Amino acid sequence: MFKHFLKTTFRNMMRNKIFVMINVFGLGIALACAIVGYFNYKLDSDFDSFHKDRDIIYKISMTNNASGPSYEYGLTPMSLGPAIENSISGIEEVVRYTPDYNTVRYEENIAGRNVGYGDPNFFEMFDIPMLVGNGNSISDPKNIIISERLAEILFAEKEALGKTITFYKGNENMTLIVSGVFKDLPMISSFNFGALTSIENYIKLNKVEEHSWGNWVGATFIKVSDAQRIPIIHEHLKGFVALQNDANKGFPVESFFIERMKDIPHSGRNMGYYWLRPGIHPAIIYLSATMGFIILLLACINFMNTSLAISSRRLKEVGISKVLGGIRRHTIFQFLGENIILCFIALFFALTISPFLIDAWSTPFANLDLNMSFLNGLRFWIFLVVLLILTAILSGAYPSIYMARFSPVKILKGSIKFKSGGWFSKILLILQFLLATISIVAAVIFIQNAYYQSNFDLGYEEENLIVVSFQDSSNLSAVKNQISQNPLINKVGVAREHIQYHNYLESFKNAEQEREVEVLTVGQGYFETVGIELLEGRSFDREFKETDREKAVMVNEKLVEEYGWKEAVGQQLRLNDTTVYNVIGVMKNFNLHGFETVTSSVVFKLGLKEQMRLLIINANADNLVEVNKVIKKEWEQIIINEYYSGFYQSERLLEEKTSNKFIIQVMIFLGFISLILSLSGLYTMVSLSIIKKTKEIGIRKVLGVSMRSLIRKVSREFIIMVLIGSIAGAFVGAFLSIMLLDDISAYHVDLSIISVIIPVLFIFIISMLTISGKVYIAANRNPVESLKYE
Repeated sequence: MFKHFLKTTFRNMMRNKIFVMINVFGLGIALACAIVGYFNYKLDSDFDSFHKDRDIIYKISMTNNASGPSYEYGLTPMSLGPAIENSISGIEEVVRYTPDYNTVRYEENIAGRNVGYGDPNFFEMFDIPMLVGNGNSISDPKNIIISERLAEILFAEKEALGKTITFYKGNENMTLIVSGVFKDLPMISSFNFGALTSIENYIKLNKVEEHSWGNWVGATFIKVSDAQRIPIIHEHLKGFVALQNDANKGFPVESFFIERMKDIPHSGRNMGYYWLRPGIHPAIIYLSATMGFIILLLACINFMNTSLAISSRRLKEVGISKVLGGIRRHTIFQFLGENIILCFIALFFALTISPFLIDAWSTPFANLDLNMSFLNGLRFWIFLVVLLILTAILSGAYPSIYMARFSPVKILKGSIKFKSGGWFSKILLILQFLLATISIVAAVIFIQNAYYQSNFDLGYEEENLIVVSFQDSSNLSAVKNQISQNPLINKVGVAREHIQYHNYLESFKNAEQEREVEVLTVGQGYFETVGIELLEGRSFDREFKETDREKAVMVNEKLVEEYGWKEAVGQQLRLNDTTVYNVIGVMKNFNLHGFETVTSSVVFKLGLKEQMRLLIINANADNLVEVNKVIKKEWEQIIINEYYSGFYQSERLLEEKTSNKFIIQVMIFLGFISLILSLSGLYTMVSLSIIKKTKEIGIRKVLGVSMRSLIRKVSREFIIMVLIGSIAGAFVGAFLSIMLLDDISAYHVDLSIISVIIPVLFIFIISMLTISGKVYIAANRNPVESLKYE
């Protein structure tokens, strides 16, 4: 029986090669997209999973509501860890961690790296794979462990253990002994350090008081095996809020809260002062899942309609099989088995092209390290088996059952009127065009949005700026003096904080209104260099008068709007009820944090010369690369023990721009595949309809009916289905696209009627050509042959 099944399957595949190729291609692409979605999800779910205790590790964070809604922050007071370690039962381990950027040097080799500072028991809580040495050695502040990559930079092929390296923080430096080398941390790690040493060294280098509630660390972790203790620990944390707020009235804490380590990669993306590596952007995860689901659904629908069309040629085979003793389940097994074999071939095709799709998917993103391997464990193989079975059942169950229900007597008498699934097939075709139109509409809207954001006025000269960070203001002045006369440089300014790089929050009062405001401390030439426009009042005095520094601030339009001022210049802002500032000027709104957040209220303060840590250089966009080389050369001549830290301002929006371009590529790919699958489904249904109407077409042609009338007669119902699917898909696609844009971007293109009309017209024209071409071929057939057709 099995041999007969294989022979029948092979014979039918050879008779219907075109349809088989369409199904294998469609299902193969769909299964490959599903595999990409699997690895995307797996990468996200595996974030930090290399820590064996991830499920019982929690991170403490905090909220602040100084001037309105509560906002979450990732940092915690430095003294919180020691305070809770022995005072709250149920906590097994407490580890503080904070990152900093330091220059590391060994002899003539120098590198800039994120250096992590942790408590001595860091390695008792976290699992960092060591290549040589012992991670617990950082309990001695004289030791440091470094990454494989940093060891290669500093020591090349030499042995790293026992070597003494120096790293610098401004005017401070420290020599430490390399006591271990760890494997480079993966991109799915919340930690992003190139070296790790004791937190005591951070305290020493930055000259902070460990037990002062006014100082901060990047994260405080706790290990709690009994999850039922978490609510109790949360209650105990309330007792430390008052201690924190008494010590730091400028940044009051509303509450402390606890999160599982497995959750922080996602929540951290929406936190302020989150000093760990955030997780994969949720839009990337949702997009891969959505793409895989839509294409798989389309491919299965297309498979159903194609199977029904092919089955119309096999009615007599089914009838004879039943007459010879075949029962219904044998027919179902035959058709469903053939579908499973086709799905298996499609899966093999999918596995062949999946590595290329995975590379194309992950390449645009620096933190998306996807790679496909058949050795990824049992989960991947289970996924493939389940995917194969579900696809085979979804695509083949209905055609198999549909064909098995016919009576053999009626089949052999020729009284069966084959309807290819009737209304069900029509619904499937409408659904195909609905999904295809959704994809094309989304592609059009995201293309419009990319153009909109590329031309969006950020309120400053983003494309013309280079920013260089210094740890010592004296070095900043020296480099500034050397480069200021370069003819390629337009303007030079200085600041302590800067747009999309760093700022801080303070609560200001005006009358009875108190608001938490973003603060930037700037220096000479900042506004002219960055290109923020002055709307009213005046700028800070270029001579840095003490009156401006101590009593004057500048604000942006957003702050004026929030306070409801009619005249902003001359208004007063109180800080901590002790310091009063006069508003001397209003700047035009600018984008402080990128497209993801709305315009913030901003206050500009004038800083001391020795506070300045950022050098901002304005040059023509065409000259930026050359200017950056000039600055780096001067830096290396003046600053021997500090790694060059210049970057292009446009890089700060790189993730958003990359995501935008990537979404466009995905939508175009999704729209193209969806349209191809939908058109092949339409072609199949038109072909089946023409088979059913062959004699009718011949008779009408003999009676003199025109070609136009024949095309209109046959294509009417299909055009109606295409219009229903495409019009509904246009509105659904527009709604979903705007909803997605609202989720990932505060500033995006508005919906226009063109975004809806163009995809519908395009699909309508392509569908008309497909239908008309098939009908034209049938109508041109010799009427004699049509009338003889059985």
